[in-house]
Amino acid sequence: MLYEDLLTHISKSGPAYRWIITVLIAFLSMKSAFDMFVLNLATASVPYHCAEALVDGAVQPWSEVLANNTFATNFSINDFTCQRPKFVRGLDGSLHMAMASAAGGNGSTATPKEEVCGAWTFRPDPPERWTMFMEYEMVCDRKYLMDRMQTVMQFGICLSTIFGPLGDILGRKPLLVAFCYLDLTCNIAVIFVRNLTLQMVLRFCMGFGAPAVLIGIILITELVAEDYRGIHGNLVWTLWVFAYSGSAAISYFIYNWRIQMVVVVLIIGAGYATYIPVLPESPRWLLTRGKTKRAKKILKEVSKYSGCKEVLNEFNFEHNELVDPPEHTNEREEQSCIFKFIPRENLCRLDYLVTVGVVTFNFFTVSLVYFALSFKRDFITNNPYLNVLISGLLELPAYILAWQLTNRAGRKYTCLGTMAFCGVGLIILPYVPTDPEVVFQGSSVLAIAIKFSVTVAFSVLAVYGSEVLPTKVRSCSFFFACFLMRSAQILAPELGGALAQWYIHLPYLLYGVISVLASLAILLLPETKDKPMPNTVAEMEQVGCPCCVSGSDEAERQGASAGEACGEEMKPLRV
Repeated sequence: MLYEDLLTHISKSGPAYRWIITVLIAFLSMKSAFDMFVLNLATASVPYHCAEALVDGAVQPWSEVLANNTFATNFSINDFTCQRPKFVRGLDGSLHMAMASAAGGNGSTATPKEEVCGAWTFRPDPPERWTMFMEYEMVCDRKYLMDRMQTVMQFGICLSTIFGPLGDILGRKPLLVAFCYLDLTCNIAVIFVRNLTLQMVLRFCMGFGAPAVLIGIILITELVAEDYRGIHGNLVWTLWVFAYSGSAAISYFIYNWRIQMVVVVLIIGAGYATYIPVLPESPRWLLTRGKTKRAKKILKEVSKYSGCKEVLNEFNFEHNELVDPPEHTNEREEQSCIFKFIPRENLCRLDYLVTVGVVTFNFFTVSLVYFALSFKRDFITNNPYLNVLISGLLELPAYILAWQLTNRAGRKYTCLGTMAFCGVGLIILPYVPTDPEVVFQGSSVLAIAIKFSVTVAFSVLAVYGSEVLPTKVRSCSFFFACFLMRSAQILAPELGGALAQWYIHLPYLLYGVISVLASLAILLLPETKDKPMPNTVAEMEQVGCPCCVSGSDEAERQGASAGEACGEEMKPLRV
């Protein structure tokens, strides 16, 4: 009996263990959503005005000026955000606005130093609301902090992916648990820290919980049989939907942002507490590493829980396709190379390099587009809470559709179609007529369709990218792709604003073009539906465009010649 057949039998006999694992892993995605979107709303702008005024050359609190003086001219203090209003006292004792001050209050570089505002009055709705935007005064020349706080956390997420390949050496579970508890500890500290610099340091450290999400996806892929991998791989993001849309509810109904963080810690902590006693290590990984006894023990517990313990008698733990590699596998594939992660022969195999390249490019593209649209607080509506709520509610039907499409249409063409639609939609979106006075209009419908499409692509690609890569280097290869995916998340919060300074529609046009290119690149990858996952690089299917019949033969020939050249010329690296 093959290992995949054993896994299929266990999965069919007792679905409870599959759903328990899926729900627990889903807490990881829920934590990521809370981190991003509660922060996104906590740093959203609220109406404000300068709380100071210049009266006869002296700076005075606006509340005192308003209470103790009369004004000869009508004006609105709300027009002064970054500049102090400047008054001179007339002969009758009333205050007259100076001409320079009346010219505007936008705090331009031409504003005299004494007129630059140093304190602000915020007017949130309701007045009891207290956000990070208000506490850290993210206004005027500090306005960049609105997105910079998110960027710092995304940078931590990106940097943390360098530790992901350790999952191929230390195992899936130890690394997952370690990153989870580090993230939760930093989250607790954020509640009590007042200093802005320390807040940013903690947000950076919170990003180091990100590898746990990707390890969790790999764990699901390796614990669930191929027939059920589509539904579990997609529905593992179900609690992401709850947290995404729930972030809007938490931020809207709980006025203080620190109390919002307390609620998040309580919800996530309840799930993380079960990880050590409940989550198993991956038996597939244990068998490929020769840890047969431990794998057998875990499979006995799982099969007993599933009510099919006798099926283990039909599986040979000492000799199987995971323990004994196929005869055609190059023996040097087991040798250590760069940091003992990737055997050097893999770097000379065309199929492997093209697969990693296409997966990486698609991960980068779908991440950039998805998070750029998610972090844009007015992508669908001008109300940031409603925008997050609608975006979050779109996720669940997107994941259900992704599950159905992966099982019916396959992984490859689902990714290709959704990425292509997203790209074309983004190119068209800037030219759809809009009316600023209308809350929901044609552009909103197209924006929803685009967000829905990229969400489906993201969900399917997480499963597809994991399946198309071989077990022995899956973590390393997957995390290399995810490193660039996380790099895209660093760019997402601020890239749109920077590009819009050159041309207002440039962000959407850029996102659209690279989405179309990414969809075309998927043509090079094989379909993984109804096929066993490769355990070694030698078992990978050939890559190439299906429209070119001779392309596969050429790729095989080039890959073989590259492998021979590599074996003759490359020297083993001494680490």
